[in-house]
Amino acid sequence: MRGEGLGERRRWPCVAAVWSSLYGAAHVWWLADPGSPLAPPEEAFSPGRWVAVTLAFTATAVCSVIAAGIGHHWAAPVRWMLVALAWVIGAGLIVYSYMLAISLATMLFGQVDDWGSLLTRAAGATAGALTLACAVAEQRRVRRACSHCARVHGRSPERRTDPTPRWAYLAAYVAIAGCAARVIVLVVDSITTHKPLPFALGAPFGIFVALLILAGTLLPLALVHRFGRIWPRWVVPLAGRDVPRWLVLGPALFVGAGLAGYFGVAGMTAWLLGKGNLAQAPVWKVSMEMFGYTSWGLGLLAASMSYYGLTRPDCPSHGFAVPRALRTSS
Repeated sequence: MRGEGLGERRRWPCVAAVWSSLYGAAHVWWLADPGSPLAPPEEAFSPGRWVAVTLAFTATAVCSVIAAGIGHHWAAPVRWMLVALAWVIGAGLIVYSYMLAISLATMLFGQVDDWGSLLTRAAGATAGALTLACAVAEQRRVRRACSHCARVHGRSPERRTDPTPRWAYLAAYVAIAGCAARVIVLVVDSITTHKPLPFALGAPFGIFVALLILAGTLLPLALVHRFGRIWPRWVVPLAGRDVPRWLVLGPALFVGAGLAGYFGVAGMTAWLLGKGNLAQAPVWKVSMEMFGYTSWGLGLLAASMSYYGLTRPDCPSHGFAVPRALRTSS
C-alpha cells in the first residue's frame, strides 16, 4: 500500500473483523429464532446458515490476527497459511452470497421481492471483499512488496505498457467463448420456439442482454489489450491517458464473481441434483449454459488478476512513469 503506516495497516482489518462478526451474529440470531420477521429466507441450494456463521467468525479471527500484527513474528510458511486461509474464507463468503448479482440485476426491472435478502447478500459479499482485501495486504507484507506501489520489483510488471502474460489472454478468450456459447443457446432457443430475439434496445430486458454481451466481449478484451489500460489515439480528449483502473476492473470482478458463484456453484449444484427446471431441459442446452456462464465468469476473474497487476500506479521510488508520446504510439 502506498505510504502505509501502522494505523492505516490496522484500520481496514479491524473494519473487516467487526463487519464479519456482525454478519455472523445476525445469522446466529436467525438460527436461534428462525420465525423472526427480520430473518430472510435461506438461499436455494445453500448448505445452511451454519456455513455463513462459520465463515463469518473465521473471517473475524483471521482479520483480527492481521490487525493485531501477531503473525509478523511467525515463520514465512505459517504466514502464507494465514494468507491462504484469508483468501479461502473471503471467497467463501462471496460465493455464499451468490444471489447478490441476480438481485442487483432484477433491480433494473423493479422486481426485488425481498429487501432483507438483498441487504443480507450485500453484507455477506462485503464481508468477503473486506477479508480478501486483508489477504492481499498481508500477502504484500509476506512477499516484502514495495511500500509505495505494492510491486515486488524485478518480478512484477512495472508499467501499464508492459505485455500482458499469455495466461491472461487465454483466460480472456475463454470468457469470450463462454459468452458465445450462451448467446448461441439463446438464439437457437428463440428460433426453435418461435420467440422473438431479446435484443430490442427499446425493451428493458433487451438493454440488459446488450450489456451482458458487452460484458462477454468488450470487457474481457479490455482486460488484456492495451486500449483497456491506456486510452487509444482515436479517443481524442483522453488519448494517451490512463484508463481509470476500476472502470474496467470493477465490472470485471462483479460480473465474474456473480457468474462463477451463481452458475458455477448454485447452477451446477441444481443441475447435478436434478432440481428445478434444469432436469426437464435438453442436456445440450443446460450444459452449454452452465459451462458457458461458468467459464465466462472464471475467465473474467483470471484476466482481472493480470489487469490488477499491470495497472498499479507508477512507483515514485523507481521512476517508471511512461512518457505520453510513447503511450499514444500504438
